[in-house]
Amino acid sequence: MFAENRKISLRQLQALLLLDCFGTTVLFLPAELAHLSGRACWVVALLSGAVFVALSLLLTSVGKRLPQGTVVDWCRGCFGNFFGTIVLIGLAGKLLLDGMLELRVFSEIICRSMLPTTPVWVISLVVLAVAGSLAAQGTECRGRTAEILFFLVAIPLAVILLAVAISSKYHRILPLELPSISEIGSGIAAMSIVFQGLTFLYFIYPDLKRPTRAPSAVLKSSALTGLVVTFMVFLCLAVYGEGVLSEKLLPSLQMMERVSFTGVFLTRQDVLLLWFWMASVSVFLSGTLFFGSLLGVQLFRQQETKRKKWLWVWLGAVFAASFLPGNLSAAYHLRMRLAPFLNLLYLVIVPLILLLFAGKGGKADV
Repeated sequence: MFAENRKISLRQLQALLLLDCFGTTVLFLPAELAHLSGRACWVVALLSGAVFVALSLLLTSVGKRLPQGTVVDWCRGCFGNFFGTIVLIGLAGKLLLDGMLELRVFSEIICRSMLPTTPVWVISLVVLAVAGSLAAQGTECRGRTAEILFFLVAIPLAVILLAVAISSKYHRILPLELPSISEIGSGIAAMSIVFQGLTFLYFIYPDLKRPTRAPSAVLKSSALTGLVVTFMVFLCLAVYGEGVLSEKLLPSLQMMERVSFTGVFLTRQDVLLLWFWMASVSVFLSGTLFFGSLLGVQLFRQQETKRKKWLWVWLGAVFAASFLPGNLSAAYHLRMRLAPFLNLLYLVIVPLILLLFAGKGGKADV
């Protein structure tokens, strides 16, 4: 049955944001930051996280100032019908880019580390089928799924990170090195991909049971995301040192694979570790598909009963677009080139313009 369950609690919102942010980027990020800023990579991660904690309040402020209407109404009311439509098409393009790159990168990682004889397209279809089934059931189903999955994956991950922290030597961290301004700027650009899930805040505000308390909930989720990512970068630096870390492909995963638990029956610890990212990618892609289909309905002023057809369109588009990059390396470099600019546009510039519009007494074009 194609459901339209559309109300979620603040706790479910927090679980969704945390899983949306902990995508495949976290697997690569420590190496990228070490390449950009050397031994100061964990300081860059901390400062960049603080920037996005502050920026997370922009979209919730827009929702508070413009409680009526949807993102389509906001953009058309602020920019006019023509330019507003262009902004919305760009937003749809960002959703598609984020979703297809997340799908391709994750499928390539699973193919390389767990299922080397399975074609990438088969893995992509399975992941999309799971994400599509969640998207078809509406926001409430996504929220409840994220609420359950978060605790199932967060506890094992926390145990493993704690074990890494206890067993690590910290001489590679010293002497403390501070980043330059240019290194901080480059780090913010790389870190923005971690927080790409904040884009969903354009759509989710009308679905909250207590929207007035959303800013506090989003702030806490963003802060926790920033701290955990910083901790992971810090541990990677402690384990590998700046030189080796900058050359690693998947340092976060490789770091956690070093931990062994005596008496534990697992022979493939990487399967347990990748379970966290399986859950995260599935939830993120379900958001891409759900909000993408919702945007299609609202953009063309259709009834929401048409959302099922748009969902099929988005499933096909994400699957097909995910094979535009030739391989994992091409997908990674495409993401690093394009995603920071789109995040700057849709997580900073557009929300600021919408806030100025709301501050001057503008109203959504409902």
